[in-house]
Amino acid sequence: MKFYRHEVRATIMGPLKRSTLLILNAIAVLSYLFVGWAAGSIGHVDASVFSSQDSREYREYADWIFGARPSSVASNWRPFLYPLLLGLAERVGGVRGVWLLNVAVWFTALNFCASATYRFVKSEWAAALVFLVLATNLSLMMLTYQGLTEPTVIALLAIWVYGLSRLTPRPTPGQIAWLLLPVTLAVVVKPEFEFLLAVLAVIVVVGIIRSDARGLATGVFAACLIPVGIQLWVMAHFNGYFGLSNVGTRALREYYLPRLDVAIGQSSDLEAARLRMADISYSDAARYVAAHFGDAVLVFASTVRDNLLAGTNFLSGHPHIEFAILVTQLTFFVVLLVMIPIVCVALWRARDGRLALMCFAVLIVFLSSGVDYNQGDRYAVVGLPLWLPALALAVKEFGRFGLRRELVTDTPHPDAASGVRPPHTVGR
Repeated sequence: MKFYRHEVRATIMGPLKRSTLLILNAIAVLSYLFVGWAAGSIGHVDASVFSSQDSREYREYADWIFGARPSSVASNWRPFLYPLLLGLAERVGGVRGVWLLNVAVWFTALNFCASATYRFVKSEWAAALVFLVLATNLSLMMLTYQGLTEPTVIALLAIWVYGLSRLTPRPTPGQIAWLLLPVTLAVVVKPEFEFLLAVLAVIVVVGIIRSDARGLATGVFAACLIPVGIQLWVMAHFNGYFGLSNVGTRALREYYLPRLDVAIGQSSDLEAARLRMADISYSDAARYVAAHFGDAVLVFASTVRDNLLAGTNFLSGHPHIEFAILVTQLTFFVVLLVMIPIVCVALWRARDGRLALMCFAVLIVFLSSGVDYNQGDRYAVVGLPLWLPALALAVKEFGRFGLRRELVTDTPHPDAASGVRPPHTVGR
């Protein structure tokens, strides 16, 4: 499987035209301002940014980082990077500074995702379509008014996809940084991406072995992993736990296992189930799931489905916008289902490792939603900068496959014109 394209043109293809990007960004500005005005969000930034429990936990963690409070329980399950960014933004610009940070990373995601799509498929139309789908996504706009991680994660994933589009057979130190650093930073925002980081680390190590500049490449590789080292140190030093985060344990005990407990009739409601599961160990949890495996799978699958079809949790009193968000989520869900056979054919025919990595990252995002619920469309939105370029690349490869079949079918056998019957080929 190739993690790069052999064609020279793919490695030297320049960015999107400046005029195209200017037009697309102007549309994005107008779209953002209009939706913010229609939803009443722009006028209530101060009240909305820290309106959720999660955002207040990030703020508490930020206050601890900057010495404004003696401790933070949230450091047990929240990695350090987003609270650090949030704290810096709030100290520079107040609550509106946090909002402006989200707006900045929103624009970053739009531009990098479109540029990556252009490098993958060499089509300005496809790049513009991906840009506009992101720029007009109402859920993503609503999230920029919240002190939450999703806009930052989306931007990091878009940068990673762009780095993936730059990959060559023998990666340079710069390409290693483009490929590895965004995912490393994403891990210390949302630890679920540790699985993607592990796969990328193996790929990069193989690339370094084949590289001519092994010393510098190894140094870049090690430097890219520094944020993970910092997070491990924070957890070990302040929380007595060597790991990236306890968020997985928390999600299992407070969300997934209680929901399973209610589904099989062991508890009458979620609150009672949470009390039963509060101190359950990993081994006991594994035995519990194994004993009710069928129900566990159904609960997991239904939770993933509900999260992919859910509307936003951060908008009320605007039924038309809320309905538009639900329609968008349903449309994306259908597109994802249609995408499955196209991607499978593209992977089978093209053996494109870049497409495989993007699909793997999409699976991580969507499957991680199976242990959580009542999060609205936060999981579905995070997948956008991954599956939109992946779909564009898969359609391109699928089209190549169809074109090859058509050429093979329509091209006459070289002996046909001379009246010579071609040899029998059955069994070869």
